Amino acid sequence: MLKLVSLFTGSGGFDLGFDKTGKFETVFANDFNKWACISYQRNVGDIVCDDIRNLKEVPKADVMIGGPPCQGFSTANPDRCMSDPRNWLFKEYFRVLEMVDPQLFIMENVSGMKTLEKGRVLQLILEQISEIGYNYQWDILNSYDYGAAQKRRRLIIVGTKPGIIWNFPKPTNENKTVGDVLSKPFRSDDPCHLPMISNLSEKNIERLSYIPQGGSMKDCPEEIRTNSSPQRAMRRLDMSKPSHTIVHNNCDHYYHPTEPRRITIREMARIQGYPDSYIFEGSKNEQSRQVGNSVPVTLAYNLALSVFKSLKAKESD
Repeated sequence: MLKLVSLFTGSGGFDLGFDKTGKFETVFANDFNKWACISYQRNVGDIVCDDIRNLKEVPKADVMIGGPPCQGFSTANPDRCMSDPRNWLFKEYFRVLEMVDPQLFIMENVSGMKTLEKGRVLQLILEQISEIGYNYQWDILNSYDYGAAQKRRRLIIVGTKPGIIWNFPKPTNENKTVGDVLSKPFRSDDPCHLPMISNLSEKNIERLSYIPQGGSMKDCPEEIRTNSSPQRAMRRLDMSKPSHTIVHNNCDHYYHPTEPRRITIREMARIQGYPDSYIFEGSKNEQSRQVGNSVPVTLAYNLALSVFKSLKAKESD
């Protein structure tokens, strides 16, 4: 078993993908969010629930994964982005990376990181990776190409020690749709599958009556539209197509393909690849945050298989 350290773990979508291979043992996980940690503890395993800046001892491991957020980058002076104290999350990721000393690490982020400040932010990160002594490759992967029932593009940076050959996983092209994951029966006692039909206002019920699968507010008569973007507001999922990217609070904005209601946490989780046995803790808002911030399990699984292949090839040299 290869040893794995997980940072910015959240509720553990990334970890579940690695665990599903049966080839990795998570020896350390960390996140700051209380409810994500409670969910992880209930469903996955032990986790240190603390600010990453407080981590003083992290065990060495073969692999490290995680996706530090990128909110603090300056638009006024991108040359000083990595020295900006608001960006300690990336700096702390690299600090822990040197403690863990893995053979390979994966850093995941939004696809927009590629063009942030005309690419200069990404370049700063890559330069820091080189300074630590790792080779790197990066690419934009669409989770839909790896078995997820949604179009979700993510920037994946892979760092490897010299001598390790890395190849990104080839698309599986399973082409799953919303119907593939939502048409299966739900447990009647599932606390994460509580349809909120009664929570819709009469006006929203009227609007929804005009919206077909794959449609949105734009399909409503102009006199009953809101000031929200008609292309993005009240979007219905389409059973025959993959979902739009699932993000925090989309259960409040995305609607069921055929029923007059918003999608549930469980439906969000299925689109993200979580098993139905996973029970999310906290308020609906907190659960939505956990699901929406996750790496899709199927994407993580395919990345994990490539990691295992790369490290085993190194061992056989």
